[in-house]
Amino acid sequence: MKEIYLDNAATTRVHPQVAEKMMDALVNNYGNPSSLHRLGIRGEQAIKEVRELIAKNLNCQPPEIYFTSGGTEGNNMIIQGVVENKKRNRMRIITSAIEHPSVLDVFTFYENHQIEVIVLGVDTQGHIHLDELEAAMNEDTILVSIMGVNNELGTIQDLKAIGKIVKAVNPKCIFHADFVQGFMKIPVDVRVCLLDALTLSGHKIFGPKGVGAVYIKKGTDIKPLLRGGGQENNMRSGTENVPGIVGFGEAIRLRKDLFSDEFEAIRSLRNTFINELEAKIDDIKINGDPNGSPYVLNVSFNRVRGEVLLHSLEARGIFVSTGSACSSHKKEKQYVLKAIGLAEEYKEGTIRISFSKDITKDDVNTAVEAIAQAVNSLRLLVKPNKNR
Repeated sequence: MKEIYLDNAATTRVHPQVAEKMMDALVNNYGNPSSLHRLGIRGEQAIKEVRELIAKNLNCQPPEIYFTSGGTEGNNMIIQGVVENKKRNRMRIITSAIEHPSVLDVFTFYENHQIEVIVLGVDTQGHIHLDELEAAMNEDTILVSIMGVNNELGTIQDLKAIGKIVKAVNPKCIFHADFVQGFMKIPVDVRVCLLDALTLSGHKIFGPKGVGAVYIKKGTDIKPLLRGGGQENNMRSGTENVPGIVGFGEAIRLRKDLFSDEFEAIRSLRNTFINELEAKIDDIKINGDPNGSPYVLNVSFNRVRGEVLLHSLEARGIFVSTGSACSSHKKEKQYVLKAIGLAEEYKEGTIRISFSKDITKDDVNTAVEAIAQAVNSLRLLVKPNKNR
């Protein structure tokens, strides 16, 4: 049975060339990059090259890039770093209702510590209301954190428009975006978007887990979370993960020529998937913005439980998810669906299908057929609601 992996928003499989580069770094580039001898300098040079590569793709300067362990650390590093640096009596921080848990949970923490937290609502497609953002901004607002590409819906926020509003109302306010699901899939220019900080991760683009990066605009005051050896220009102490950073860099190099062609190819596959699903299964809803990221498809089936459907598909060698992997064990794991106003009868039957360059038209046909069979079989086991 051929496995069809459709959970790429959770993680991608490491590209063979990435693994090869990482193995070489593990075996041959083993020096501590802080060491002064040639083995240390070799590691430092490898890190420098990847730093320059990321900076080039974001339109910023290499010293504005800092390496982390991934998206969760990056988001915490920025949000906590901004708040802890300010520490004044009147502070307001703003985010949206559909952020990743590594953003929302930090905002909740600060709300419980007497900091004014504003959580913006979204429309039925997952877009924030720009007029609500503008109304929420004031001179006490120290941070706005809005996700660039939503990990469950694929909705793309207009970071350029958001940045203009933030800076027009309060030029001193720090504007941050979690761009983990967008990096090297959707272009972003941190200068054009007036971003002060951006979070990235390696394992969403066929790189390794456990490595990521943040962009922090020069002159932005952020208090470090980790102190010690002073690595990463004192912003993130700890010996750098050289093999992980090298793998992250190789993943970026492999993707840099794929942008436009892959984007349109994936959009075509996604549209085919949707059309075939709607033709074979009744009473379903496609969630999110049809013009959002084509890499993510969120679909709900009435009279079906998403987790049961997930395991039914797994038995057929098809792997999907019921939402963010980082919220799969949380009580309120449907908060994104709640935020967009999805009807209760559809919430429980929601799955996320996330595509990659490895998915073919045959894979789409096989997956759709399997989903149709599974949904129709599961619905036979559900007693009809006589009150409907």
